[in-house]
Amino acid sequence: MRALVVALVAGASSSTFAQEADQAVRDQWFTGSLEAPSPALSKAGAFEIEPYGLFNLTTGAFNGRGTQRATTHDPTQAQSVTLFKYGLTDRLTIETLPSFTRAQSDQGTSQGSGLGDLPVELQYRFIDQNGKTGSPSVTAGLGMSFPLGSYDHLGNALDGLGTGAYTLKEDLLLQSLFDTWGDHPMRLRLFGAAYEAVDGVSVRGRSVYGTLPGFNGRVNPGFTADVGIGAEYGLTQKWVLALDVIQNYGRGFALTGSTLANVVVQTGNVTNGSTVIAPAIEYNWSSSAGIIVGAAFSAAGKNTSSSISPQVAISLSF
Repeated sequence: MRALVVALVAGASSSTFAQEADQAVRDQWFTGSLEAPSPALSKAGAFEIEPYGLFNLTTGAFNGRGTQRATTHDPTQAQSVTLFKYGLTDRLTIETLPSFTRAQSDQGTSQGSGLGDLPVELQYRFIDQNGKTGSPSVTAGLGMSFPLGSYDHLGNALDGLGTGAYTLKEDLLLQSLFDTWGDHPMRLRLFGAAYEAVDGVSVRGRSVYGTLPGFNGRVNPGFTADVGIGAEYGLTQKWVLALDVIQNYGRGFALTGSTLANVVVQTGNVTNGSTVIAPAIEYNWSSSAGIIVGAAFSAAGKNTSSSISPQVAISLSF
């Protein structure tokens, strides 16, 4: 009988601790890390807006062996990106990210500005997250990027801010909450996405693909994919530390055509990749409003440029 009483008391204590841990998780406020995507909204009619301000500075380039080297006349970009999400149903959400960029060389000798391509995506949440420690949320997305940005017939190379291609996106996101020692909730997001042009694109003159005036040809924009993890650690209900680690992979564009002097140009696909790390800090006024400040930088790469990108975003949910 004594053993039974001890077991019942221990079970009740464990249950109480679990409830308290779950309550701490539910009470934590998060904005969302800099780079990780967010799940589909949980209620029809819910709306979320998150304007970003970014400053992208090219710091060099990685060669095919992964060695970073300095480059000259590196461009810098000031960019505005705004995330809009709207809950069509309790599980289905539509999302779009219009952007505007202003770019210039490091010597200020040339500059350009304009709209980027427009991604539009449908997200469906298959599994709910109920706030308990470790319970997962699983969201799958399918989207298309519409070619609004200039990409050829450029008077200035820095005016090129698009790809010219309709690009299909497929992605998957897993999100879960955990309670750590001292009741400091942590939110983890595991994600992956793949991007591929629906078809090739005609290219005329100066373009984002490195062609010059007089060029006439066609390009296959290639394939890209990324996988990553985003972590947020609650210092207090309002203050949160965030960190993203992302691995990007790409198969570069393939170009065919001829120059004004009838010189045939043909390039093959070159693989590239990079590792991006993005630390940040969040301050949340409430469960539906917060700000995040941080920077993303290239930690490693192959056949790609390196950069550092300080950024700030405000998240508002309604």
